[in-house]
Amino acid sequence: MKKRVLAVLMSVMMICALAAGCGKGASEGEDKKKEETKTSEEAEGGKSTWGCSVPNVANSYYSTCVSGVEDAVKKLDADASVVISDASGDSQKQLDQLADLIAQKVKAIVLIPIDSNAVLSAISDAEEAGIPVVCIDTPADESTGVVSTVISDNYSAGEIAGKALLEGIGGKGKIATITTTGSDAVNDRKQALYDLMKEYPDVEIVEEDIVQNATTDEALTLMDNILQSHPDVNGVFTTGDVFAIGICSSLKSNGYEAGEVKVTSVDGTKNASELIESGYLLATAAQLPHELGYQGVEKALSYLNGDEVEKTVKLECKEINKDNVSTYEGF
Repeated sequence: MKKRVLAVLMSVMMICALAAGCGKGASEGEDKKKEETKTSEEAEGGKSTWGCSVPNVANSYYSTCVSGVEDAVKKLDADASVVISDASGDSQKQLDQLADLIAQKVKAIVLIPIDSNAVLSAISDAEEAGIPVVCIDTPADESTGVVSTVISDNYSAGEIAGKALLEGIGGKGKIATITTTGSDAVNDRKQALYDLMKEYPDVEIVEEDIVQNATTDEALTLMDNILQSHPDVNGVFTTGDVFAIGICSSLKSNGYEAGEVKVTSVDGTKNASELIESGYLLATAAQLPHELGYQGVEKALSYLNGDEVEKTVKLECKEINKDNVSTYEGF
């Protein structure tokens, strides 16, 4: 009888031990699975991480976009941090950095594409990983993975610069254009000028030049050539402040007084503000890079909260001239 009781007790103990062992194995398996699927929020001890990918942080425009992202996260998602990926102008490097952000399981990605088509594969990977992507400044090509795109209204920028120029020369005379080519943004700015000119029949475009390498020095050389061919030119329309610097330098070196030839531009940089104060630049249509970055975060948060988000948001530009330049903070 004692032997039988002992045998039963040993059996019960073995069953309990096995059950405990199985329970431990299942628990370890679940823990391992949880470890492998940790989000950035868990990895940061409860703090989430945002990703921000930009072409070149050394560019003051892009660095101001980044500041907008950081300020928005600080205010709207206070416990979160931001990882900034600087592609240094390299499209392949941007793809690699986006892959890293996706691997980190960031909360969302605010993206300025270098190549609107090349980033599509990374955006698709982010969508598959459940990470929303908001593009700012530069749209990506059509993709369901982009939950919203926040850009400057480049047509309005062209209208601002174009109207300031046409009115500045008194509605008549000769003008030249110095622009880049190929992007929708630049084309929209130029189209706005062309549309405005329909209301100014006494204004003639005597020369249209393209800045192939998008440098200040190239714009300076082109302006030198224009002044040789058309010394009586009344105004110049350009699509970027970086070119306005070269244009104004050419006017100075060729003996033109400040304001003798009206020049208008687009961007709103600190250099443009200085040129306006000098009198050589009449006006610039200022973009709002800080607001682009800020709204990029806002749109991503709205999406994450389940709210309906606009697919495309266009921010109007602001005219900066001698009347308000003293209170304007450029980038």
